[in-house]
Amino acid sequence: MKRWLITLWHVALMRAGPQDLPPGSISPVLALVMYSSIVAISGLADAGAAEPAAIGLSIFVTIVLPLVVTVSILAARGRGARFGQTVAALFGTGALISLINIPLWFSAQTPIPAPLVVLALIGLFWSLAVDGHIWRNALDCAYAGGLIVAVVILFLQLFVFQAMGNPGVS
Repeated sequence: MKRWLITLWHVALMRAGPQDLPPGSISPVLALVMYSSIVAISGLADAGAAEPAAIGLSIFVTIVLPLVVTVSILAARGRGARFGQTVAALFGTGALISLINIPLWFSAQTPIPAPLVVLALIGLFWSLAVDGHIWRNALDCAYAGGLIVAVVILFLQLFVFQAMGNPGVS
């Protein structure tokens, strides 16, 4: 487990790629559990804004949509065998980078203080950069191509959340 977390951290620092994570089903399952937990905790920390049903829907959309998109993109590019490691890298690094937002989850101030907004923006851009790196490795394409895939997935998630009435977006 420790080695797996260290490898995830190296992926988050763009020093390793999804191919460096162990193949098989354990790695993506661990990453999905970690990511789901972070999404649930962030939703619960925002107690007044999200009901349990909204948190559950938020977890569903933040997991199922990227999984469907990931399997579709990898299959379309003939890289289906990379699904497990790609999922492990995307969700595992997503969970690690989301930890940067912990102070934001517990801020009761309105409007949110500027340093916390800056922290959230750093987390967003870092996450997009890492996702681009992961997609670049998964698809054997240029970094710009991987970054485009990451941005399209982000916009797709935002569109779905907006269409659902913004249920507890985290």
